[in-house]
Amino acid sequence: MNIVVAGTFDIIHPGHIFFLTEASKYGDVYVIIARDKNVQKIKGRKPVFNEKERKLIVNNLKMVKKAVLGDTEDLFKKVEELNPDMIFMGPDQEDEWLKEKIVDAKLNIKIKHLENRLNYSSSWTKDILQRIHKNLECEKK
Repeated sequence: MNIVVAGTFDIIHPGHIFFLTEASKYGDVYVIIARDKNVQKIKGRKPVFNEKERKLIVNNLKMVKKAVLGDTEDLFKKVEELNPDMIFMGPDQEDEWLKEKIVDAKLNIKIKHLENRLNYSSSWTKDILQRIHKNLECEKK
């Protein structure tokens, strides 16, 4: 079974490892890496690692079959190209738009959500960035 996950995957942390490991329990994991342009637009910040670096890092995780760069204009295009059996999503990721796209494209793709996030202080990229910033500020004093 082929599983697709998508995201930024910037600063790989325990939450990413948990998410990808859970996805790999269902089959071969293909990761769609968000393009730099889209990360900037959606998150309002540039990623720490550029898209090619993030793709390289994710491609080298043992639970990932293959990582590919997403499309800069159409977020669904790579899903159509990969045509997976399942899309695995985080517990808080919105899927209504995705369900509509799947029906419109006449694809047979299941959507499964991770039930619970890993609850570590280092399982959110924004928290890690804040910790780094705080540590750097403490070093300046």
